[in-house]
Amino acid sequence: MAGATIVVVGRFRSGYRDVFDAYSKRARAFLDKKGGVVIRRQVIERTLYGLQSADLVMMIDFANIEVAASAFFEQEYLDIVPLRDRVFSEFQMHLALPDQV
Repeated sequence: MAGATIVVVGRFRSGYRDVFDAYSKRARAFLDKKGGVVIRRQVIERTLYGLQSADLVMMIDFANIEVAASAFFEQEYLDIVPLRDRVFSEFQMHLALPDQV
């Protein structure tokens, strides 16, 4: 089956820097186990269009759609969520598939 990309969009919580390194280390170790490759992680400079702003966007490639769609519902990742919630006040994760338009 073809690959997929996970797109993460988030807004940082006040004081996030206190736990960001711990969260990032755990999240990256999880992604490594699942074969996820971070292809882009960038801080948002400003929002040009739209009413919602973000602080961070990240794109993670997976070779397998099924893994991309299910990995973040596994207990190992769910155990990281409380730490993630200390980093982000708002967090969105989207599954993007190869161009089918």
